[in-house]
Amino acid sequence: MTSYLNSYKQTSAMYINIASVHGQIYNADGTVAQWAATNLDPISTVFGTPGHAIFRDMGKVVYLPSGGNNSSTILRKVQYVPANSENGTGGSPENDYYTGYIRIGGMTYGGGDGVPTPVARIS
Repeated sequence: MTSYLNSYKQTSAMYINIASVHGQIYNADGTVAQWAATNLDPISTVFGTPGHAIFRDMGKVVYLPSGGNNSSTILRKVQYVPANSENGTGGSPENDYYTGYIRIGGMTYGGGDGVPTPVARIS
């Protein structure tokens, strides 16, 4: 019997940025996602303005170990949902449908590192 998760739990949860999310969207290994690190418009304007970036919860959690203090960085997989629905959600190899991971911060229970996150759950 294996504990490998072979599919994601789809949720209806959404997140909104409450501060700038520049450099705050990650790959599963903790590196900044290239599509989210750009300073080009419209991503730059939307990610830099609180209340303008909406993310869909994709139902996957990744725990990245931190130093030797028994804490970890808790990341949640999300998909950026552009305001202009005509553009969809990407799909080129460079942006992987605008998916990445956000920190679920502020938690110190369950091994979290307690670092605040620039997003809030809205549904």
